[in-house]
Order: sequence, then C-alpha cells, then structure tokens
Amino acid sequence: MSEVAADSAGSVPGAVDQPVVPRVVEYPSSDGKPVAETDLHFLRLTAVAGMLRCRYEDRDDVYVSANLQVYDDQGDRHSHLAPDVFVVFGVPGHRRDVFKLWEERPLAFVLEITSKTTRRDDLDKKRRRYAAWGVSEYFLYDPRAEYLTPPLRGLSLVGGRYREMRQGVLPNGERGLVSEALGLCLWLRDGELWLYDPVARAELLTPAEDHWGRLAAEARADSESRARAQAEARADAEAKARAEAEA
Repeated sequence: MSEVAADSAGSVPGAVDQPVVPRVVEYPSSDGKPVAETDLHFLRLTAVAGMLRCRYEDRDDVYVSANLQVYDDQGDRHSHLAPDVFVVFGVPGHRRDVFKLWEERPLAFVLEITSKTTRRDDLDKKRRRYAAWGVSEYFLYDPRAEYLTPPLRGLSLVGGRYREMRQGVLPNGERGLVSEALGLCLWLRDGELWLYDPVARAELLTPAEDHWGRLAAEARADSESRARAQAEARADAEAKARAEAEA
C-alpha cells in the first residue's frame, strides 16, 4: 500500500520555481516476523479470530482481522503494530492489506496472545500504544500460563489509561471476564480461550464447527422436506382411493 505526500522547499532568489515532486510512502503489509511463536499459539490465534469472524460475517460494518499491520502515523512507514486479533466497529468489513488509523476508526478490541518473546512488549510498549490509539479494551492471553498471572487478563480504557478488569462468575457459570465492546464473555477451559454470547446463551463456534453445523442443519431440513413430500403423496393417494370407492 502507498500514499503520495507532497514535499515543498523554500524558493531561492532568482531561481525558477520547480514543480513539487510527490513522495510515495509505502506501507508494507508484513514486518517479516512470524505470525505465532509456536503451533499452540497459532492454533489459539486462528481459533479466536475464526470465532469472531463467524460472529460478524453477516454485518458489513464490522472488521475483524488477525496479525495485520496497523499504521498510526501518516507518512511514517515504521510506526506500526500487528495485533494478534482485533475488531473495529463502524467500518466496512472488506479485506485490507494494511489498516491505517487516520483513514479508519479506532480499534474497539485487541487480543494479544502472549509468548516468551512478546510478553514484555505486550505488557509495556503495546499497552501504552493501544491506550494512545484509543483501543477500548485490551486483552492478554497466555495459553501456557507461563508468563501471565492470571493467564487471561482484560484492560479497559478509562480516561486515557487502562484499568484492570475483575474476573467474576459469568452467565454460563464459568469464571472469566466480560467484554463490553463485543458483548461477549471470555474464559479459559483447560487453558483454552472460549467466547460466550450471553444474549444467545451459546458459545461461539469455530469456522469448522459452524460449517459442519450448517451442513447438519441443511441435511435435517432436506430430510424433513422429503418426509413432508412423502406424507402429502400418501394423503393424496388415500384421498383418491376414497373418492374412487365412493364412486
């Protein structure tokens, strides 16, 4: 992705004014770093991103992404972060190569999956940067429970600074955290992060679960349709037989 920025210079007495030469700023879509540190981190990242994408797939004003470069300073190709998972409301849900904050809206939700190499940045630099960006909620998740205590933490932006969320009993009976931004509950089961919709009273499905669930629903609907058709055919045959007997 690129932008054109105008460079201007002061005029020199007696010199002919030169046309302004536009400066093209490239915003790379990759920082050269791996998506995740281990297979476990990758699986947890893709699972959460997939559940959120399934949740908002019918809305065209919500954008969900994972490990995408987010740039925060127009003209500076080096000022960026790549959140593990993030959600933005009030913007088109189409695909992007990079996300530019000056063209979009602030991120509402960010989840960082902490690892050995990222834990310090997650707790310090990223925390300060996300607060400056106006990210409403910042969650940190340690799938191995090695670097965070507790392994799932939530921070809510209040007055430009993050405050720690308190864990409590959720509507599904589990202990965890509530995301006001998403309207969802987050908790851990055997170290795995789960999302629960208190309105629908159901856990969010992964893309695979959603796919097979839809196939099963379609198969049930097809079976019920065939059964109705067979019942109607039998009723028609019986009515015809009665009519013939009466005649």
